[in-house]
Amino acid sequence: MSDDAVFSRVNLSIDVHARVLICCHDVCRVALSPSPAQVSQHLRTKHNIPAAERRLVTDVLKARISPLQSPSEAPVRQDGSSPDPNLHLVHGFTCKFCIERTGSSQVISRHITSAHEKQRLQLGVRRNAMYEPVFLQAWTKSPSGGRYWIVEYGGSTTRPVGGKEVYDHLEDVFERERGRQKGFSGGDLANGAGTTRSSQTTTFTDLRPWLERTGWERTFGRIDRELLKNLTTAPSPASSHRGLILKESSNRSSDVYSDEWMISSADDERKITALLAAVDMVMDRCEQTARTTSRSLLCWLRSVRPHGCYAKPFTFVGKAASRRKYIRLLKRFVALVFRAYRLPADIRQRRAGIRFKKSQLRLISALWNHEAWTQHDALNEQLWRSMKLSDGADVEIDRDVESTDGEEDCEDEDKDDSDNESSVVGADDSETDHMDDADDEDDKSEEEDHDRSEDQSRKNKAMRSSGGEEVSPWAEEVLELLFGLIMAFCTEEVMDGRPDSTLLVYFSGVLGFSADLTGFLPARSYTSNLAALIYIQRLLFLEYALPAQGYPRLGIARRPRTGQIARLQNVRQEYLVLGSQSPFEELFSLLVFGRAIAGSETPAFLLKWSDDGQILSYRDEIAVHMEQFRRLPKVLLARAEALCEQLMYGWKPPCDLSSVKDDMANTTHEFSFVSHPKNGLAEAYFELTLKACTSQADSLSRKGRWNQKAIFDYLKKEEALRENLAGLMLMTCGGQPRSPDLLSVRLTRNLAGERPQPIKVIHQAFH
Repeated sequence: MSDDAVFSRVNLSIDVHARVLICCHDVCRVALSPSPAQVSQHLRTKHNIPAAERRLVTDVLKARISPLQSPSEAPVRQDGSSPDPNLHLVHGFTCKFCIERTGSSQVISRHITSAHEKQRLQLGVRRNAMYEPVFLQAWTKSPSGGRYWIVEYGGSTTRPVGGKEVYDHLEDVFERERGRQKGFSGGDLANGAGTTRSSQTTTFTDLRPWLERTGWERTFGRIDRELLKNLTTAPSPASSHRGLILKESSNRSSDVYSDEWMISSADDERKITALLAAVDMVMDRCEQTARTTSRSLLCWLRSVRPHGCYAKPFTFVGKAASRRKYIRLLKRFVALVFRAYRLPADIRQRRAGIRFKKSQLRLISALWNHEAWTQHDALNEQLWRSMKLSDGADVEIDRDVESTDGEEDCEDEDKDDSDNESSVVGADDSETDHMDDADDEDDKSEEEDHDRSEDQSRKNKAMRSSGGEEVSPWAEEVLELLFGLIMAFCTEEVMDGRPDSTLLVYFSGVLGFSADLTGFLPARSYTSNLAALIYIQRLLFLEYALPAQGYPRLGIARRPRTGQIARLQNVRQEYLVLGSQSPFEELFSLLVFGRAIAGSETPAFLLKWSDDGQILSYRDEIAVHMEQFRRLPKVLLARAEALCEQLMYGWKPPCDLSSVKDDMANTTHEFSFVSHPKNGLAEAYFELTLKACTSQADSLSRKGRWNQKAIFDYLKKEEALRENLAGLMLMTCGGQPRSPDLLSVRLTRNLAGERPQPIKVIHQAFH
């Protein structure tokens, strides 16, 4: 029998490099003294090894040519060695300032106190910062002189602290995370089933404060988000012909009319499309009321304080694209109401989480089943679009109305800058007040409009068709009922102190769904929706409190000529002030919180510079070299020149810009450098108009009528030119230019005889 076989029978092993005998029993795992007598005694007293086997071991030890070493004299292994499974693994400590090593925290603490206390005081650190927890091994359990070596265990020589409790906790965390990842990688997300369980909580994310405030995880935890999203989808020409699929079958059945599919029929979609077109008329009426409302009342409308008036009045959004986007959200809400109404009650409540009150159901039913829908062309969207206010719509809004059928491109037109949202929130009512100079100009013009005395008796019907004929009584009744239905949800009472019990707040949560429906939008990407809903509600509540024309079917009288502020205050105190427990109050409070927390959120994207500072990259998708960036002004300049060439229809007036004359002392109304006789530009506008209307390509006039499509294209090119000029100013001027001021410079005097100095304005824009 070989020596190794003899040792292995009694669970002994020899380290050939250090020449020590190791006891591999679990209770020992240490090196033994090489004396045969001591080894035999250890095997007898510690492990009850029979005498015959002990004699074999002693005979082998006595017969060895190269004697074994004592553990106290055997060389220690190198630090960072792999752990020896035959030796005990010690959870020990090592001093950072010397070679002291021990398996006792008390010993290492005393060592720091006696040997390194002066250094610790100089560093100003705690005692446990002077040593490091490590994995140790030694030949014996308590080696003299700290004869330990550091081993690498689990890929690290540093020992994690915390004990079993930490590992148990992390095991639970890892298990949940693996389950979440498994749910995301599974096929459930394809059919929407994964949006109800695996994503109902978002743990350990920087969205936690935002989600706790909104309560979306609780509200939509077990709701079919795919169904809710489709319920709020804007109708399209395709859905008006084929219907809209609200929820696909889980088994992917090819029969879309099977019971497992949920669809909104083509007839329903056509009626909803007509109703959404009527929403435009409702909002036109609200805007007309706002135009004829005094400045002081608009200041009260803008305030959210019960007894405080805001310094500036409520104003319209600055861009027509913003207006369309804001009204589009109201249309989506109306679509949600009627599509949910057409669902079976159990599916509406269980799958969509929507519960209508009896009063709401009566209003919805009255509008949905109204006899107006039996009238000729009542379901024709163009019939509703052809109706407009008798006083005419806003000029800027008219010019930006698209000539295409849908509004699918409207969302990307507006970036919802802070100026638009600032018309919703004031300094005393929120944390920001970024009303710009353009808003101040609007304030002045609106004050002039609203302070005019209006003769209400000369008002005829507010709604007239484009041909000048009065709107049919059935259409007016539909508009009144639609306004009443919208206001029923704006004034819905909060139940059990939960704002999401109101459908409008519930709908605002649907707007917060992420694109894949598995999570929610951060505050930074969501607050524009709140600003839109608040803006729309202010217009609606103004119409509700002080309508320019009454709603006899709803029992709402038109505004009186006196005592208007008292009537507005009654509505404000109940719905529009902080603490009123209304959908408006919740949305406003959420907007304030969202804006405050948006600054602490993780950036939407992170850029990275190369080591040489010449390449700026985003992930692995985009990389911009500085040489390319330096060529950007040339590209922008070339685009600006090309756009200018198109806008001028190839015409270049004979004008030397360096010799342009102006007369700043001339206070004549409408005078500018263009009309200065020495510049020769007085007739330039007419000549350019002639070229624009008689051009072979992109003519603004066709067969004696304006070519609307060409006009809209021209306006888009003009906006693109301003964007390119703004980019050039930003990149080539050395500082941050005030491009909005420069690009909106007025060149003619106003009625007060004031005219800005172009050179002065340009100078201020760059400083």
